[in-house]
Amino acid sequence: MSELLLEVRNLHTAFDTAAGKVSAVRGISFDVKKGESLGIVGESGCGKSVSMLSIMRLLEDNARMEAEAIRLDGEDLLGKTSQEMRKVQGNEIGMIFQDPMTSLNPLFTIGEQIRNPLMRHKKMKRKEADEKARALLEMVGIPSPEKRLKQYPHELSGGMRQRVMIAIALCCGPKLLIADEPTTALDVTIQAQILELIGQMKEQSSMSVILITHDLGVISSLCSRVLVMYGGLIMESGSLEDIFYRTGHPYTAGLLASIPKKTREKLVPIYGTPPDLLNPPEGCPFAARCPYAMELCRKFCPGLTKIGPEHESACWLHNRSVKAARGEVKLG
Repeated sequence: MSELLLEVRNLHTAFDTAAGKVSAVRGISFDVKKGESLGIVGESGCGKSVSMLSIMRLLEDNARMEAEAIRLDGEDLLGKTSQEMRKVQGNEIGMIFQDPMTSLNPLFTIGEQIRNPLMRHKKMKRKEADEKARALLEMVGIPSPEKRLKQYPHELSGGMRQRVMIAIALCCGPKLLIADEPTTALDVTIQAQILELIGQMKEQSSMSVILITHDLGVISSLCSRVLVMYGGLIMESGSLEDIFYRTGHPYTAGLLASIPKKTREKLVPIYGTPPDLLNPPEGCPFAARCPYAMELCRKFCPGLTKIGPEHESACWLHNRSVKAARGEVKLG
């Protein structure tokens, strides 16, 4: 039996806009193992969320997605119709969206929004679904669950709405949970509680988790493996230790340098702006902002190079010929 739960090969997603074609995801491949927590990190607009929405087939009408393969537990998702995908969405793959205030329907009570997927996917009767909904709210740490089931989203705090989103995402016992910026707009204490809750739910159910964030600090608390994205591409992938202590890409080094320290050290920003994905650069998307950039970087885009047992980096600095000419370059 395969250890892989999710396999994605050469995923491309573009959007047709009035200004032209926006190439949001430009050929990414990755795997998620069963029971694994994978972090996907990068600044806004790098393709993190779009890649997950592509897998879920939850894209807008102006989007075009193609891939060589997308498989969940060996099952081909590309060949599924929209109706067949609806059986996967929320049932086999659960998703916590960025903003619970806009993701929760303001016209329906919390109880209705948890009960409906249970009745649709698990064929539960209303009474059974109501009991399950109450138990789920209790499980995610919401006090007075009977009262909350009758309330509407606007009556709950931000932290409680996020817990409701987690309850909805977990209600059908998915194999994979995708958490898209689950701590956005929450204060530090609530952030820690939400991340701890996701970790607990993962351990209890043995499901796999993909955590999307722009914050490497959030990644470190939950994930064992990390993908670093930029300009619609994967810049680096590896274990948490690889990314933090054996950094292989200048962009990753820049992200790490911009994390606030406990000391009064000055933050080091990444100067410049992300690439225009209406007109993606020919070479490495980070070349214009990279302190190590060469002419080669601006003309040709490097592929991922293996630099450790499970560590890869898309950087010309790891090319043997470049290393021979320049010598070893220590990042960070």
